[in-house]
Amino acid sequence: MRVNPDNERIKRRYFHELREANGLAEVTIDHAARAIADFERFTDWADFKRFRASDASGYRKHLLAAGGKRKSQLSNRSTVRTKLVQVQKFFTWLSKQPGFKSRISYADPKYFNLSNRDKRIAAQRPLKPAPTPEQVRHVVLSTPSGTDIELRNRALIALILLTGIRVTAAITLKLKHVRPDDSIFQDANEVRTKFAKMQTTYFFPVGTDIREIFEAYVSHLRTNLLWGEDDPLFPSTRQALDEQRSLKPVGLSKEHWKTSHPVRQIFKRTFEAAGVPYHTPHSLRRTLARLGERVCRTPEELKAWSQNLGHDELMTTFGYGAVPLQQQADILARLKADPPADETSDLRQFEEMLSKPGIQAFINAINKEK
Repeated sequence: MRVNPDNERIKRRYFHELREANGLAEVTIDHAARAIADFERFTDWADFKRFRASDASGYRKHLLAAGGKRKSQLSNRSTVRTKLVQVQKFFTWLSKQPGFKSRISYADPKYFNLSNRDKRIAAQRPLKPAPTPEQVRHVVLSTPSGTDIELRNRALIALILLTGIRVTAAITLKLKHVRPDDSIFQDANEVRTKFAKMQTTYFFPVGTDIREIFEAYVSHLRTNLLWGEDDPLFPSTRQALDEQRSLKPVGLSKEHWKTSHPVRQIFKRTFEAAGVPYHTPHSLRRTLARLGERVCRTPEELKAWSQNLGHDELMTTFGYGAVPLQQQADILARLKADPPADETSDLRQFEEMLSKPGIQAFINAINKEK
């Protein structure tokens, strides 16, 4: 791979500052590094000291014109914006560094900016697919449970449906993090939570049978396998050589999974075996968000549901649970077919509803989050 030695030296300084002074995580720094490297490829590894506004606008146009997965599609605006922001931050920083101040104008990195139209497109969040609760329940209930590995796989999907826990957190849970009050304590000292956040997650109401499947698995680990509280809740698969000297799964190890890849593979296999289209583990968070919109009756219940998903802001959960287009059409069709008989009466009822303390608190919370 081609490199420019001078560029590499200044990039190392930048990444060191991001890590040590700004406290950014390695995954965030990796995103910045990939974006900057992509810009270098575009300029044929030209020296950063030769950077001009025309390079920024040329790279922006290049990204916008590049095809997506299909040649007929324009690149995803959100992805383009993410790359441009990372590269813009780097050159803005670079314009303040000794040896670059006189060469790079502070205004030049602004030419990475998208047009207002493209910014609006990039900010739009397309509705992402998610299975229905009934589909996930069908997958869990139809998953075999004859071996320790099958019990683990079934309980893993059950817990993600019960809690919406992220995969990186799920694979680092220990038995001691399962609480007797139908909750999971995500201790950030041991569990890989998002933003290292401590969280207690109570089981969502998705069926007592799903909860019992998970509890039976926990009891099996503790009672039958005699595992301790510091052992992994979802351990990796133990393998051994068979008679043909090939590795085959033989049970559970006492080690955590190193990556989330095995979990995605489990989801893929079990969903397909159950005759349900494959959905990622993370999509079950959207399943729960949309379920919450249906079952929550008060602002307080909505807030509790949102917090249980680990969201500090209500609007984050609402973003997960946007109304699908067909459902939106059905709701509007019902309203057209059955309009209010008395608009004045309808407005009066609406005013009375808005005056209720719970609704007022809900509106104030939304306004504060804007």
